[in-house]
Amino acid sequence: FFSDGNSIRAFRFLVHSERPSHQHELRDIEVDDFDESLSCFLWQRSYFYSKAKFAMHGWDLRWFTFANDDKIRSVPNRANFEKHRITYPRYSSIEVDHARHIIRLVHPKRSYYLMAPSEDILNAVVIKCETILQNRPYPEDNNESKPEEPMEVDKESHGSLVEFPIDGSFVELFFHIFLFPIKFLMHWTIPDVRVLNHQGQPTATIGKAFLAAFMCLVWLIVGSYAMVASLENLADLLNIPAAVVGVTVSAAGTSLPNYVASKVAAEKGFGNMAVSNAFGSNTFNIMVGLGLPWVLYTSFGTNFEPYSGLRNEGILESVIILSVVLLIFIVIVLGSGFMLFKWHGYLFV
Repeated sequence: FFSDGNSIRAFRFLVHSERPSHQHELRDIEVDDFDESLSCFLWQRSYFYSKAKFAMHGWDLRWFTFANDDKIRSVPNRANFEKHRITYPRYSSIEVDHARHIIRLVHPKRSYYLMAPSEDILNAVVIKCETILQNRPYPEDNNESKPEEPMEVDKESHGSLVEFPIDGSFVELFFHIFLFPIKFLMHWTIPDVRVLNHQGQPTATIGKAFLAAFMCLVWLIVGSYAMVASLENLADLLNIPAAVVGVTVSAAGTSLPNYVASKVAAEKGFGNMAVSNAFGSNTFNIMVGLGLPWVLYTSFGTNFEPYSGLRNEGILESVIILSVVLLIFIVIVLGSGFMLFKWHGYLFV
């Protein structure tokens, strides 16, 4: 949702928290009569996610300005947006997908994909881009071409864990301050692989990516161990059976990371990853999280002797329920032609 700019949050007097959506609606088209520039909201395909080997792509909402001086600039829809301004290189041509409201700015080194919120914005941007191409004093087919200016890259387009949520709610501010020590440790122990250089190319290496993934697993293990130990002590103090705690509080706690990962993946356009994560995590829990420890224990912990000390405590019933729900989901997906709709979410919630 977009604000009308009249609301005032606490701490706004400390930092500049205005963003483009506070001054403009999503489908606004602004034309400057003086320099005949065109400004509007467009989604730009994220360069980082477009380099990933997936069929879907992430999109970032930005406020674009198309000027007659053959320059295109944009700022992200976030606080302190002027610090993250991008100036794009001169494009050689444009390609338009009217069905999906997508515009491709063709460039020899890198093409840019923009998606318009409405058909009116799409048509206005296309006309403006074509006008800029027609009015260029340096034709593309001329041997003497205009020197290309270096592109200003938004090096901090992705938020940091330690970045203060200056336009956040009171709840977000409270949890940011409360969890800041853990965020600070994660920020300095997990390398950020989303950094781009001055040419807009990723700077992360394979080793840095493996290190980041490994440190994420380390923090996941630390958090899981702390949660399980806390729940065990809490269950002992309240005389609650371990099976009840595992099915309720522990199950919700271990599912929160999966929920956050699926939510972020879906927002970035990776719908297949979000759905696969929901089922892949359950499969991993059963096959590796539950199966591997018992294989190791019954193999080396008992000197390969038969073990019969495991109490059932409703494990069989839980596995049957999980299998039935999974079967129902597969049948529904097959019936809808492998397409997910909103009512699917309501059904499984």
